[in-house]
Amino acid sequence: MSRRGARRRNSKYGSVSFARAAERRRFYLERGLRKRPVATGTSLLRLMTLAREEIAVRPNDLFGDVPAVVDGGVAARAYAPERHTKDVDFLVAHSEYRRASESLIARGWQKLEDLTFPNSSLGLYGAAYEKGDLSIDVVASDQPWAEEALGVEAFDQTGLRVIALPYLVLMKIDSARGIDQGDLTRMLGRVDDDELKRIVTIVDRHSHDPQAADDVRQYAVLGKLEWGKSP
Repeated sequence: MSRRGARRRNSKYGSVSFARAAERRRFYLERGLRKRPVATGTSLLRLMTLAREEIAVRPNDLFGDVPAVVDGGVAARAYAPERHTKDVDFLVAHSEYRRASESLIARGWQKLEDLTFPNSSLGLYGAAYEKGDLSIDVVASDQPWAEEALGVEAFDQTGLRVIALPYLVLMKIDSARGIDQGDLTRMLGRVDDDELKRIVTIVDRHSHDPQAADDVRQYAVLGKLEWGKSP
């Protein structure tokens, strides 16, 4: 991928100028709940059973013993039907970020650019790397949620270590791009009431947006409608 291509990828992280994340969430939720989507539960259940694609890069192969998990769209497939994405995103420990970067360079990865997150409240920072036709983003945060997330073991259907669902929800609530909101709907529409309460508690604890926890509940309602369940 060219440096120009990397800059285009970087746009997913930041400066969406028309609204803050909370306003984008309300726009999506209000219209979605008003429309009340036609249930597609049977097809979604079938898609959920399909095998996941093996990815070419795994945390241990890139970072050795540096704590790291996959996040982003690849992680979302652990909790919802797979959607294909070329991006592989990793969250690494703040205290080990420099060592993670050095590990990549030693393994032949080229740093393309630093990543910025001007609209994020989660303290994110990171960089984009490429090696041959492979590209990855590596992010970290010095906030407590990131350390918590790295301390919880979760795996997708291929055995890939991914970020646990509550912290993936937190990251996607913070971003609130259109594709993130679709992920939130499908991921949260599958969880039971106890799991939803746990997710809401974690989002409420770590989000700097007082509206975020209630939005999680609304995504779950919208998701249950899509999965053909009673809200």
